[in-house]
Amino acid sequence: MNLIPLGVGGAFTSRFYHNNYIAEIGSKKLLIDAGTTLRTSIKKAGYSYLDIDAVWISHLHSDHVGGLEELIFQRYWHLKNDIHHPMKTHIFVHQTIYPLLRQLLSFPLENGGATVDDFCDFTVMNDEASINFEGLQLHIFDTSDTHIQGMASSGLFIRGPLGNVLFSSDVKDLQGANLIRFVNTDTVAIFQDTSFTSNGAHALFSDILAYYPKEVHSKIYAMHYNDPIEDYVAEMERAGIQYVKERVAMTFSLN
Repeated sequence: MNLIPLGVGGAFTSRFYHNNYIAEIGSKKLLIDAGTTLRTSIKKAGYSYLDIDAVWISHLHSDHVGGLEELIFQRYWHLKNDIHHPMKTHIFVHQTIYPLLRQLLSFPLENGGATVDDFCDFTVMNDEASINFEGLQLHIFDTSDTHIQGMASSGLFIRGPLGNVLFSSDVKDLQGANLIRFVNTDTVAIFQDTSFTSNGAHALFSDILAYYPKEVHSKIYAMHYNDPIEDYVAEMERAGIQYVKERVAMTFSLN
C-alpha cells in the first residue's frame, strides 16, 4: 500500500493543505477525507478526481468533507469527447455519520429532480463490519464524542495478511476512542493527529506519548499538526516519533 499525504495541516492551516490522503491499494485509489483544499492538493500530487475509486469520510468538519461536493459534481458531469460520461462517487462511511452526510449532500445535489443516489453509492459500515478492498480489509470504527463532545466521527483500520495500519482521524480523548485495541505486533504504522499546543479538539503530543506504549512510538506518524512543525522536530526525534510530510509517499507491505 502506498500512502500519499495530499496535505498534513489542520482546519486553519495557512501553510499546508488539509490533512487528506490517497491510499493506493492494488490497482485502486482510496481517498481518505476530502477537505476544502482538495481541489488544489489533489492536482499538486499529480492526481485528478477521476482517479479516485472510493472515498472514506471520517467526520463532517470542513477540512475533512468541504471538498467532497466538488469531487462528486466533477465526476458526475465528466465529459469524454464532449459526451456526458457520469461517474458516481463511492463513499465508505460509518453508520453514525451516514444520515448526517447524506443530509449535508442533499442541499447541493437534490435539485432538478435528482437525488443523492444519482451521484453517490454508499457503503455504510458499523463497528463489526469490514470490506475487502483489493486484498486488504477496511474496518471503520466509531470515535464519536472523542474528537468533540456531541460530534459523530470515525477512524479507519486497514488490515492485511502481513500487517496493519491505524488511522485515527481527529481524536482528543484517546482513552475514549480506545485506539490501542487495534495496535498489535502486526501494526506497521499509526497515523495520529497531533497537537503541540493546547486546544479543544486534538490530542496533545504529551498525551500521545503517555497513551501509547513506548515500544510502538517508532510506529507513530504525527499528522494534522501545527504549522511551525520545525519547532517540534527535535521533540519528536527524542521520542522516536515520525511525522508525515506533504506529498511524500510512504509504502507499507500489508499483503
